[in-house]
Amino acid sequence: MERFDAIVIGLGAHGSAAALALARRGLSVVGLEAGERGHGLGSSGGRSRMIRRAYFEDPAYLPLLAAAWSAWGALGEAAGEPLVEVTGGLYAGPAESVVFRGSVASARAQGLPHDVLDAAEIRRRWPIFSPDEEIGGLYDPGAGMIRPERAIEAQLRLAAEAGAVLRFGERATDWRPASGGGVEVETDVGVHSADHLVIAAGAWTRYFVPDLHLPLEVERMPVLWFEPDAPVKDVAVGRLPMWIMDTGAEGIFYGFPYDTAVGLKVSRHHSGEVVDPDSVDRSEHSADIERVRAFMRRNMPPANGPLREATVCLYTNAPDFNFVIDVHPAVAGVAYASACSGHGFKFAPVIGEILADLALGTRPSLPIDAFRAARFAR
Repeated sequence: MERFDAIVIGLGAHGSAAALALARRGLSVVGLEAGERGHGLGSSGGRSRMIRRAYFEDPAYLPLLAAAWSAWGALGEAAGEPLVEVTGGLYAGPAESVVFRGSVASARAQGLPHDVLDAAEIRRRWPIFSPDEEIGGLYDPGAGMIRPERAIEAQLRLAAEAGAVLRFGERATDWRPASGGGVEVETDVGVHSADHLVIAAGAWTRYFVPDLHLPLEVERMPVLWFEPDAPVKDVAVGRLPMWIMDTGAEGIFYGFPYDTAVGLKVSRHHSGEVVDPDSVDRSEHSADIERVRAFMRRNMPPANGPLREATVCLYTNAPDFNFVIDVHPAVAGVAYASACSGHGFKFAPVIGEILADLALGTRPSLPIDAFRAARFAR
């Protein structure tokens, strides 16, 4: 049995951040990851993730969001490379849609510089789009994107430099309170013990806290890249913003500027396909591709070129699509986070610090009451 101060299960976006936060506080830390380093089988891949300012989701995220922008800047300085790339952000939809109405309300409440656009102005600024007349948009010039694989690798590297031991290809299978205090974590290699445990297992979180009966569902999420018919210069970073468009009955779609390695990312936010994370079908489905092509034919025809790349990631959703961040109610020193519902990556360094606080029994400096598991009991 190996003894550490803290164990982290899962080394994706939030687990790698938690390992870094704990190691920087002087604890001996072991991080356990079932997959290989940099794998894309969970929820932390996909080559691009949004970081927004006008946040149409619950206002409870805004304190975390402000802290996240600062944290990514500090992380980039420590890593020796900028991790946030400013692209601007367009959030569009019918007047009463959550995406449009919520983004406008958030930008105004925060006093953010922004432009409110009608469909004609969206078409004029970015000719790749052809939204219906009832569509409006908010443009946030300060929004951007993060390259998730690079960001996670930066957190892992810094955690190792701070003394964390990182074990890849070692699957945690169970954990239990230890007879003398603390916890023991079983893996397919051996047993580790520690005073503190962070569970950041993403789609596999419920397996590690079955006694809590968290109402979480895992969703199969196809992610697609296309070679557009439009000139690349018209859809490159600096010309095309990252964007979200609510179409109403057809759902919410999103995308990013052109990536020379894979093309133009256009995908649907939420598929509705609930799966088992251990047996999810990761192959391309013609129906997945056609659903995105139908969106592009109507709303951005020049994007509807050959499919270049396709992958499947996993969303873990709570019924209200908000995060779950909490401590285990019966075992001291155990904290967990999950249910990011497709919008959690941007908060990674902040959630890592919160998890470290919770595992160590310290009250987080940022408010997380809205994300506690007790809301499900209510």
